[in-house]
This record gives sequence, structure tokens and C-alpha cells, in this order.
Amino acid sequence: MKASEVFDACHGRYRSLQEWLDESTGKVRAVNLDSPSSGYQWRPARSRACEFVADFERIGKQALRRPQWKGRLKLFEIYFLHAMEYRDAIKLVGVAEGTFDYWLQEVKRAVGRELSRCNLFPPSKYFQA
Repeated sequence: MKASEVFDACHGRYRSLQEWLDESTGKVRAVNLDSPSSGYQWRPARSRACEFVADFERIGKQALRRPQWKGRLKLFEIYFLHAMEYRDAIKLVGVAEGTFDYWLQEVKRAVGRELSRCNLFPPSKYFQA
């Protein structure tokens, strides 16, 4: 599996767990009564979910710790961890759109390799341990 696909899988789990943790601490989203509920969704123990979120953030920052990659680390934090909108993230990172897209792919590859190496992928295996 490609490193960027590993990253996408882990980032998807990271986002869903982070939203679930936010909801479980008292933040309530609006409910649409016109659409049916999504039904039962498996969730890990709260402590294990917190560990996954923290591990994803730590491993990502560790993979991008090179001094010459400060901009890529900023991109990772703004775009992936804080879920900033694409256009706003480009402005905050302070680079051209083409550079942002190139860095985005580099971040996915570098962090994806590190996630795979540190056994955060596949997420289902992480939660079975």
C-alpha cells in the first residue's frame, strides 16, 4: 500500500475519533430530524481513542521534524490537525498554491511511511492490541 494511502486511512480515523471525542465532552451538533440516524457505530474505549489521536499527532510531527521542513510541519498542523479550509490554509502557510499542493503530497508520503513504521496502520489492528 502506498504511503499516501496509509496516511489517508489513518487521517480519516483520526478525524472521526477527534469529532467523537469533542462530542463526548459536551459539544453538541445540530440534529437533522428529517434524515434517519446512521445507526450503531463502533467506537473504541475513550482512553484508546485519545491515545490514537495523540499518537497520530506525535508521529506526524516527528516525521516532519527536519529543520528545512518547517513549512511542511506548519501545513500539517494547520490543514490536517486543525482541519482548516484549503484556501485559508494556503494563506496561513504563506506559499503559492502549487507549492502548497507539492508539500501536501510530501507530507502525506513522509507521515504515511512513519505511521506504517510505528504500527499505527492499519487502525483496526491498533485498536485490537
